[in-house]
Amino acid sequence: MLLVETYLLLTLAIFYFGPIEYKVHNSILFFSLMVIYHCFFIFGYVLACKLKVFTKNVVSERVYSASSYWWLFYFGMIGVWGAYRNIMMMDGIIPYDFFDNLIRGFTEPGLAYTERMLNLEIGQASSSRLFNVFSILFAFTKLLFIFYFLFFWVDLNWAKKIIALIYSLLFVSTGISAGVNSVIFIFFIFSAMSLLVVLYERRYIHFRKVLFFSGMLFLVPVTWFGGIMSERGGGFEYFASTSPLGDISTVSSFNLGDAPSFIDFLYYSFVWLSYYICQGYYGFSLILNLDLEWTYGFGNSEFLQRQLLMISGEDVSSFTFQSRISHLWDKSAQWHSFYGQFANDVGFIGLAFLLFAIGFFFAKVWKSVLREKNFYGLALIPIFTIMFIFFPANNQVFGYIDTLSYFIFVSFLWFFNSKKMRI
Repeated sequence: MLLVETYLLLTLAIFYFGPIEYKVHNSILFFSLMVIYHCFFIFGYVLACKLKVFTKNVVSERVYSASSYWWLFYFGMIGVWGAYRNIMMMDGIIPYDFFDNLIRGFTEPGLAYTERMLNLEIGQASSSRLFNVFSILFAFTKLLFIFYFLFFWVDLNWAKKIIALIYSLLFVSTGISAGVNSVIFIFFIFSAMSLLVVLYERRYIHFRKVLFFSGMLFLVPVTWFGGIMSERGGGFEYFASTSPLGDISTVSSFNLGDAPSFIDFLYYSFVWLSYYICQGYYGFSLILNLDLEWTYGFGNSEFLQRQLLMISGEDVSSFTFQSRISHLWDKSAQWHSFYGQFANDVGFIGLAFLLFAIGFFFAKVWKSVLREKNFYGLALIPIFTIMFIFFPANNQVFGYIDTLSYFIFVSFLWFFNSKKMRI
């Protein structure tokens, strides 16, 4: 909880005092709500920790199963293929140009991203809507396989370890081929946190060294992100152009130059990363003077809104706060925070109780890890990490099919795997 709060408070500090200046609308209400949300999250977490359990702790041992490995790998590969087909807008079943796209993504990530966006603008897309709907039933395996092979790494033979590494490369190849940052960030965050929680649970003697090394490795996706933004021609003047009200500016001008030093490039990447992470706070401040138009529980996720429209013909997207301020903060081009997206369903006051529930659930999961070594509790920690990291930016976990499926199904597996407790 301390780590989560430290990170979230740091993002607020960067939003207020960082290299990009934002004019915060409804500033007093914005600050007051942030305080309330953080307090409710902490209260929910502490309450779950303080509640006593009147049963004996039972350590749940998890034994490696070759059949589980292969089932997770099989359905995980279907998920990886489906993601590649959707993001690359591929026709057919076999990606014949896979290696060509991968090489171009490495050498010209900006061009790969631009071509994809142009194809989206002209309406090109893969015809797999039915697949996308039903894939929620197995999409969780795409990430769970990663956690599984990391958890049982010492039990795998060399062939299965090689297969796991190839799977990981195929996972990130989608993001590289399309010039999309999110796939690479999700893979790195999930894999790194999975490794760390497994080593922590097993009291690995060199855990702190691995933690430090993982922190250093974080520079890899950060610099990759910076490289993609520079390939897209992303100068700092872009930030001001995203606000029709003129509410965004940079503290100082900065030119990356033709041959930037490593420090200059890191600064460039940090500024762009701070913009991506913190811009959702600005979007949230814009909606605070609007009345709630309820979205029936689908307003927090564009994915869920599309499925509702396809199944029932009901379009609630126009009811969302994001659509209603799109002329001020583009609902598709800019990010909107977790708070703003869930406000569509529960309102600004209801968000406090939602944060309380998340804090409570997070603590229960963490207790099951510490007290019972619950396998699925461990598996939930990386997805919680992704959720908290993207709180200021967007609703990453519930807004996309892979992470939504993972959170739902692994939570159910955790619940049924845990012993029944009488509080």
